[in-house]
Amino acid sequence: MEKIWKLKELVGSNGSDHEESIDNFITEMRALRTNIQVPEMILRLLFSRGITNYAKTVKFFKPTKERLYDPFLLKDGQKASERISDIIASKEKIMVLGDYDVDGTCGVSMFYLFLKHFGVDSIIYIPDRIEEGYGISEKAINLAHEQGIKLIVSIDCGITAYDKVEYAKTLGIDFIICDHHRPPDRIPDAFAVLDPIREDDTYPFKYLCGTGVAFKLIQGACKLMKEEEFAYTLLDFVAIATASDIVPLIDENRIILHEGLEMINNNPRPSIRTILEASGVTPGTLNTAKIVFTLAPRINAVGRLGDAKRAVEMLTSIDDEELVKLADELNEENLNRREIDKTITEHAIRECEELVVESSNYTLVVHNEDWHPGVIGIVAARLVEKFHLPSVVLTTVNGVAKGSARSITGFNIYEALKKCEHELIQFGGHYHAAGLEIEIDKIDGFKTMLNKIASEELSQDQLLPEMLIDAELSFEDISNQFVKILTFFEPYGPENMTPIFTTKKVQIVGDVRYAKSHTHIFRVKEEESELVFDAVFFSSEKFHDDIQPGRYCDICYSIDNNYWNGAYKTKLRIRDIKFPY
Repeated sequence: MEKIWKLKELVGSNGSDHEESIDNFITEMRALRTNIQVPEMILRLLFSRGITNYAKTVKFFKPTKERLYDPFLLKDGQKASERISDIIASKEKIMVLGDYDVDGTCGVSMFYLFLKHFGVDSIIYIPDRIEEGYGISEKAINLAHEQGIKLIVSIDCGITAYDKVEYAKTLGIDFIICDHHRPPDRIPDAFAVLDPIREDDTYPFKYLCGTGVAFKLIQGACKLMKEEEFAYTLLDFVAIATASDIVPLIDENRIILHEGLEMINNNPRPSIRTILEASGVTPGTLNTAKIVFTLAPRINAVGRLGDAKRAVEMLTSIDDEELVKLADELNEENLNRREIDKTITEHAIRECEELVVESSNYTLVVHNEDWHPGVIGIVAARLVEKFHLPSVVLTTVNGVAKGSARSITGFNIYEALKKCEHELIQFGGHYHAAGLEIEIDKIDGFKTMLNKIASEELSQDQLLPEMLIDAELSFEDISNQFVKILTFFEPYGPENMTPIFTTKKVQIVGDVRYAKSHTHIFRVKEEESELVFDAVFFSSEKFHDDIQPGRYCDICYSIDNNYWNGAYKTKLRIRDIKFPY
């Protein structure tokens, strides 16, 4: 599907005021007495990301742990922190419960090591994806009761667990819930509920992941105990969870990822070092993309197909022999997951191709009782990538359909499911991703209803994929200084994506190499300039006949600054290409 190239809209007011606001920002920055003259294009890039004054610029370029928010600003933050510090003082045994994805397992691992550091014994509990499903189960509560436990800390789940919290109270068990999912109309009557998007919460940042919320609890407890520096030693777990959960990498999340990546790249803990080695990641080169596409799938794989507690065992171990064994298991599970994912994705795509041909679809809903529940979220994401339509993938578990939903820009899948809630057993999630359960005989009605909601909210233009472009550049703009300053925009991720540029009418010069994975490697020269850049274009097989020496084209690209043979080399990573000449 051909992408529409679109320049990003600038923040601020509409019309001519945009330029006036940018000019004011540029004037403010130019007035500063610094030794570095920042290129105007860099200032425009900052402005387009909401960095509109000097104070925000400093925070953006210096995302240090000292700029993290006070954990007691979080609703119930002080109350929960006091309870945890009391538990540490009394050495009371507790249960730490989390979801089976990376956010949950990283959060549980982090909290377990935090308690262990202060001499507190804890039971780790990760629910079985198939037998128990998402969230807090009675099985977990009963186990806690058998062990004489009076407090359960839940991470990345619990915000809708009204009945389970009430059941626990009948057994004398309290809950501290650390969640980041959108609460429905009411919240559980737990001892404490930490969720920055509670309606009654005034915490200044709303986009923490579940592990991030649990970290604020640790930060608060450590603050009370005058041990705040120890809390910061756990930011590597928070960084991995934050990147993996695809939350906006702005404000506090940017600080978390910056600090956590620095820890991992400079001195990784044994467990993370072993996963990096098993994943083939060169030491010191970890970034957001490598977490999302290399580390996270391995940590996730065991929870998708088996017992996610093994991921926690791996993340908390310091035994080299055990770590190598567990890393091999993670790799094997990930390979198995890939095969299952590939098979189900191909099947789902065939079904969706028939649906798209048959009717004018605004959404895709597919169901198969044999699909593995551990990979349907991945499959839903693949369908969105392929068809650019909100997609729901369902399988059958214990007689009901369970599934994952993924969406596109402009369509809030959580709010859409809320409008269908009378058809659903349960649901939960975010703007772009959600989970749901539904009776099998209600799937057809749900399909119709969801499609109707989408048809009323989405225009035909919104159904076409876009390539959002930060700026049009001349090759003359790509100076060494420009490229160097761009590196300080990292870490990249949602709301701070890798800058995408376009240059018009460039010529492919020299030889064109066609490498593995349908990759084209070539050089490009701008017509009005003598500058030539190396370029690489991954997954570009459909352009194979067009990418030929001498051809003129328009390109969309990001800029890589690769270190090779003792020197940095600028390379253009092509994201899309057009041949209008």
